[in-house]
Amino acid sequence: MLSLLIALIVIAGCVAYLYFKGTLVRGFALVITTICSAVAAFGYFEPAANLLIGRNTAILWAQTISFSVIFVVAFAVLLVITFKLTGQPIDFGLLPERIGRVVCGIIAGFTISGIILTALAMAPLSNKTPYQRFDAANPNAENPHKSLLNADGFAAGLFGMLSKGTFSGARSFAVLHANFLDQLFLNRLRFADKISLVTAPDALESTDKAVWPAPEGLKDPNGNPLPPKSGYNLMIARIGITGSTLSYGDTFTLSQLRLICNRKNQTENIFGGKGKSIYPVGFIKIGNILKIKPLDEPIKLEQDSFEGRVKWIDFIFYVPNDFVPVAAEFKQNGIAQMSLPITADQATPAEPFLQSSEYTKVAGELKPVSSAKIYGVELATGQKFLGGLSLKIDDPNQWQIMQTERSIGPPKFESGRFDSVRAELKIEKPAEEPNAAVKAEETASAKPSQQQQTPQRSTARFRPGAVAEEKLKGVAGMLKPLEGYTLLSLRCNNPAVGTEIKAEELPVLVELSGAINHAVGVIASGKVGEENLCEFDYCSTIPKDSNTPGCLTLAENGSVAKPFPESVWLTQQAQEISEFYVLYMVKSGANIFITSVRPAGTENAAAFKQYEGLLIK
Repeated sequence: MLSLLIALIVIAGCVAYLYFKGTLVRGFALVITTICSAVAAFGYFEPAANLLIGRNTAILWAQTISFSVIFVVAFAVLLVITFKLTGQPIDFGLLPERIGRVVCGIIAGFTISGIILTALAMAPLSNKTPYQRFDAANPNAENPHKSLLNADGFAAGLFGMLSKGTFSGARSFAVLHANFLDQLFLNRLRFADKISLVTAPDALESTDKAVWPAPEGLKDPNGNPLPPKSGYNLMIARIGITGSTLSYGDTFTLSQLRLICNRKNQTENIFGGKGKSIYPVGFIKIGNILKIKPLDEPIKLEQDSFEGRVKWIDFIFYVPNDFVPVAAEFKQNGIAQMSLPITADQATPAEPFLQSSEYTKVAGELKPVSSAKIYGVELATGQKFLGGLSLKIDDPNQWQIMQTERSIGPPKFESGRFDSVRAELKIEKPAEEPNAAVKAEETASAKPSQQQQTPQRSTARFRPGAVAEEKLKGVAGMLKPLEGYTLLSLRCNNPAVGTEIKAEELPVLVELSGAINHAVGVIASGKVGEENLCEFDYCSTIPKDSNTPGCLTLAENGSVAKPFPESVWLTQQAQEISEFYVLYMVKSGANIFITSVRPAGTENAAAFKQYEGLLIK
């Protein structure tokens, strides 16, 4: 409604002025002046705006101010000149004069109103101002809603036509700003959420291998391939977003990033003629897994996601068959030229892009699967690995004292660490020091003891012991993982006692790629008769050959393919289980993303409560 009102008022004003005060000659001069001023505004508003942005002056309004000022100044100067030149009255007769004045007033008013609407579209205003071009609930870049008279479309289209024709330079406006009005409106879809419309001039970078056909194995997180689109090729464009853009805001939407395409036969001047702007449907998350996002969904760039100065992201586009990408544009003022497409076999490995708000790097609580015999409660690594375990052993001597004769495979220590063990430990409190009982009583009166706070835990806490070669931090420091792998602990619900637990009953870790990681160990503690016992099973030894029993088995993708141990015996003997941890090893340094933990006997994997998964770097 606002756009129609602006157009009607401006057209009526121009018609009224020329009809009552002007002449046909002055009307024609007004039309030429308006068109020339519009050409000047469209042609030079970006360099002027970049000067303001570079000086940190009126950054959000820079393009609107530059566009408006250039048009007004050019219009005023040209109008004075043309009116000076047309000072002598020329009369074409009553009827031609009246009809001609009205026609000139309509054309001039229509063009001026288009300029006004375009300036408003550049401004940091509501998405509904001056009209709603895209559906707020489900914006579709291929289905814009034009204003009733489409005055802004006429103004932008007129300059686009001139820029690709006789008056075109080396770079056509119809290419660099293909679908210009769509760019403006899509850029500010989420401005109400304080997502900046502008960015740093050097916000984008490209490489010599930036565009290639998407491989057939691409799938969304649910395992579904992207559907084909008639007349389009699915392509990947690797676009670098520099860290300098963070100073203008760390959030963007896919509607603010576009790929500028030109026809394949436009080889002499890739920025000549008329282009087309297309928008991504998503990006590569990890490996061959896509993240599909709506155009208006915010995407956040965190500082720690930048490995160096540039964050490379592989965006997915549907590119028209007869077109090739020539440039990438970001927000109002970021641009980078793209290299010509390469073949799929020339492409480098995918660049993963995970938003830190969607994952955890340390520990994640899981949704329970109460129907399972054993289900995960919390998955953790790093400093949180075995964080809640009461068992505290700090040196090999302490281990030997606690280990019973029933241990199946005692560990062989090397520098205080071991890579394979199947042991039974008897948990006993260390001998008390003199006056320890008195000190304990005084402490208890001041503050409840750990045992009073957690009466369900029957295992004792041990103080660190001396280690000759290196100082270790409890049980976690004594485990020796396979080189290139990271240890994870899954704190589980305490399973029911009475039967032993088979290896295939232990939960498995599910990666985003679909890879499955089986257990490499179990730590379980419980009460057997009057004794507090702990079963400790762990293996990180690679077999010398496929027939070697009791060793770690890896799949071709490096994931653990077979669970260890074969069974957990403590659950059969204990009256109760106080702690139950399952240990895992996953490849590190390769951006492994654990999306869920699947209990045995069910396909219903347990997802994380607050995150999409746990990232292992």
